[in-house]
Amino acid sequence: MSVWSLCEHHMIPMNLQVAVGYLAEGEVVGLSKFGRVAKHFAGRLQVQERYTRQVAEHLAGVIGREDIAVAVRGLHLCMSMRGVRMEEARTTTLHSGGRFATDPVLSQQFLLATSQLNAA
Repeated sequence: MSVWSLCEHHMIPMNLQVAVGYLAEGEVVGLSKFGRVAKHFAGRLQVQERYTRQVAEHLAGVIGREDIAVAVRGLHLCMSMRGVRMEEARTTTLHSGGRFATDPVLSQQFLLATSQLNAA
């Protein structure tokens, strides 16, 4: 999913591509919840690191378990338009909880899946 937010430091837009991983374990969560949470936290001045953590922690509360991972790939126009003037300045942040944080195989699977999405 993709959302726009404003950089807290420069008040210039940033586009955030959000990937969420969770373990359904027999209970499916309505996917629109993920989009609503992503939009909610993007609706304020943000830094990407805090945004990633806020989305992950809030979604963990919504689904009722810590087994969640959120990766955010941001295109920062503050870096494209001013400062270093790099047109494709992208940064990836990750916040993992529960088994995504403790199981290296599960964590690697999530990272591989999100890297393939980002390459497309």
